[in-house]
Amino acid sequence: MTSAHMTRETHNGTTIKLHRGEQKCLVGLDLDPANATNDFVGFALEFREPGGTQWKRVGNRLRFSYDGLSEREKAMGAPSTEAPIQKFRWIHFPFAPRNGEYRYRATPMYMGHDGALRRGDAVEAAIDLSHATIGDILDIGFTRGFASSQAYADAARFPCQERILPPPASAPPADLEHDMSTCEKEYAWLGFESRATIYGLLDEAQADATVTVDAMLYELREPEIVRRLERLGPRLRAIVDNHDAHADPTSNESVASDRLRASGAAVKRGKFGRQQHNKVLVLRRNGSPYKALAGSTNFTLRGLYVQNNNTIVFTDTKVTPLLGAVFDRYFEIIDQPRAAGKFRQDPLSQVWHDCTTAGGPVLRLAISPHADPALTLDPIAQAIEQAESSVLYAVVFLNQLTGRVRETLEELVLRSTFSYGIAQRTGGLSVFKPDGSRGLVSFAYLAENAPEPFAAEWSSYAGGDSRSNVLHHKFVVTDFNTPNAKVFTGSSNMAAGGEKENGDHLILIEDGRAATSYAVEALRIFDHFHFRVAMREAETRRRVLKLAKPPIGGEHPWFREVFIPGHIKERDRLLFST
Repeated sequence: MTSAHMTRETHNGTTIKLHRGEQKCLVGLDLDPANATNDFVGFALEFREPGGTQWKRVGNRLRFSYDGLSEREKAMGAPSTEAPIQKFRWIHFPFAPRNGEYRYRATPMYMGHDGALRRGDAVEAAIDLSHATIGDILDIGFTRGFASSQAYADAARFPCQERILPPPASAPPADLEHDMSTCEKEYAWLGFESRATIYGLLDEAQADATVTVDAMLYELREPEIVRRLERLGPRLRAIVDNHDAHADPTSNESVASDRLRASGAAVKRGKFGRQQHNKVLVLRRNGSPYKALAGSTNFTLRGLYVQNNNTIVFTDTKVTPLLGAVFDRYFEIIDQPRAAGKFRQDPLSQVWHDCTTAGGPVLRLAISPHADPALTLDPIAQAIEQAESSVLYAVVFLNQLTGRVRETLEELVLRSTFSYGIAQRTGGLSVFKPDGSRGLVSFAYLAENAPEPFAAEWSSYAGGDSRSNVLHHKFVVTDFNTPNAKVFTGSSNMAAGGEKENGDHLILIEDGRAATSYAVEALRIFDHFHFRVAMREAETRRRVLKLAKPPIGGEHPWFREVFIPGHIKERDRLLFST
């Protein structure tokens, strides 16, 4: 079974299903129940890179035993051929991803009474993880959001650690004055696709004298981006938000705006009813929009290098002129009295704009502020209510939102639809689990309570630093693995107040490839933070985490629930492997 974003193969009772993410892959695994004997101890997972001839082994930080190992060896983990993965799905995130086809091999592993491992029947499948999402239409990108992670905790690989941000007590405009020159490796790795995309668009514009840039910016605090904008000089027009602290003359946004004006750019400040919350770039060649960037990523150090965020670059013939028209109207009214009321009366705010092109996916955009938030929130709520397979979401500040989207997301616990969710809360994250329960985890939890063999992680929240959130996505994915797949995303927080009072954009894409990209991202984030919830709930900080060996006596095997009909773990296994 194969499509552009999914491949599934079965051999002698072992199944592997690959789901294409943005330069990462969700690997769904399954085993015929007859092969799931008590001596089954997990899967070995190997991969072959594009153009490569050698199989590389996916690593596992957990082992059956740590006896005789140094602290460094414990932290490095072991290949899954020696320390099998005791899960039925795994997200492979190549450290340095390549464009092209990745081939994966999954092998069930069994343990004898003597502790020796034996291989079962392996299965292979391949999938293209190249960067572009939907050619000539749109390209989705993500930040890593891994500043608090085991990978980033490796000081030998990433010596900068907390130096990627100014000290917590620094006063504005400390971000703009921050020296980024000594941490390039960290910034490139953490910013990942979104950073490369933003830098690339600005470099492209700078290199072509016929290109101008229009920017709608909520926050402007990333020093290198500001320098790139300055180089455009009079070829830049910008709208920079000025609500609350942003309006202070010493704020990063005010200082950056002054610098841009000094370079010759045309800069306006404004906020609509509450905020100008867009994060949008529009590139025009000889006055005609030909490329545009949208999404959730603020142009800040935290937005790119700490937070989970996304960007979408549009190269189609409908979205780019639409966002160009939005900029023109915003630029006309943003600094006028009652700007929000004027835009609510504009036709640009009153409909979903159909931007579908021939041969492309269904693509619609809505621009706020609107007179009636139901225009945008009702379609999201309806998609959640009508979902039959799954709902996966990552939404910032869900507990602070009002409106139908929050209500329908919280009602998911009463339904049989499979759902995973992560939502920002003050000082922590709510993890909404498929069984209807939820856990709350502090951002700094593994900075203080990492169980062996895990290393203490750096947290931008450690030591009382709570300057901003970690999760900043705003997306909902419904039925990603069906023909009815949908993803809603953009800069909108999907709240009634914001839709009525903020300058924002909301994007609907009805396409399996795009929906799967966001679904894989949702699972990556969920697993990353769910582990921290599990550590907190089980109070395991004084224990050593180990792989489970075959049961003895009356014990159950580690995978028992995965094969219980109707169990949430069985539903998880089947959703991602069938």
